[in-house]
Amino acid sequence: MSFVISRKQYLAPNEPRAQYEPLILEEEDFEVKKIDVTFGHPLYTTVADIFYIRSNADTPRVLPIIPDGCMALVFCGNREKENIRAYICGVTDEIKKIEIAPDEYYIFIRFLPGIGYSLLDQPANKLTNKAIPLKGHMAGGEQILSILERETHLVERIRLISKVIRVNLHSESNKYLIKYCTERILQTQGNIKVEELAEESGFTARHIGKMFERCVGISPKLYSQIIRLQLSMTRILEDRNMLLVDIAIDSGFFDHAHMNRMYKKLIHCSSGEFRKNFFNRLDYSTIDDYISI
Repeated sequence: MSFVISRKQYLAPNEPRAQYEPLILEEEDFEVKKIDVTFGHPLYTTVADIFYIRSNADTPRVLPIIPDGCMALVFCGNREKENIRAYICGVTDEIKKIEIAPDEYYIFIRFLPGIGYSLLDQPANKLTNKAIPLKGHMAGGEQILSILERETHLVERIRLISKVIRVNLHSESNKYLIKYCTERILQTQGNIKVEELAEESGFTARHIGKMFERCVGISPKLYSQIIRLQLSMTRILEDRNMLLVDIAIDSGFFDHAHMNRMYKKLIHCSSGEFRKNFFNRLDYSTIDDYISI
């Protein structure tokens, strides 16, 4: 049996990193700092982004976590570097939440879709909607925690952590197929069928679906929905006067009603409610924790 290897798959190792930057929420009372991931960074072709977020509030605040198709390493601590915790988190299929205490910080290293599961040597769908402690589950976990406890600058600690991650990332099977499919979904704004991906890549639709479950953690269909959600939310935040129906069409939805159904499924509110109230009216008691051990 032979498979067709597309030109894009063949050239994948020499291509630049995928241009996917999931939404980072910058709410009041939160300090957000994005860490540059430029050419030469240990995780340049591996991560979507790296960022730091800290609460400046006097009381606990809830941070909504929007589905983005990314596995992530998440570190939590405080200024005194006491009780530092580290987790590897799977992709999510709906909105989650993190309650951040006063002066508490979180560091997120979000892998590009289809990357990261090999840190644990298990399929990505085994970690979907779940989080597990880094220590004891990933080679280099203890080393990463020791780096976090150092007194060096945040950027330097992130650089050292990135090197440890790079060393422990295994060669992921089917990475060229997953890279091709995830990038095609990005390029088409989530408007490409798995049958089209199969025809372009030379693999069957069934094989692609299985590889998404194993490498991304969700189906190609759900990943496409998440890409459209991310794009539309970004446009809503960038242009508060643009008609929602126009945003829906530009973001790859059939119409405004189609976009609203996706919003209610993935983030528990309509696009109009999101534009008007952001996440201030969400009932967080009905939303699961992003990190629940």
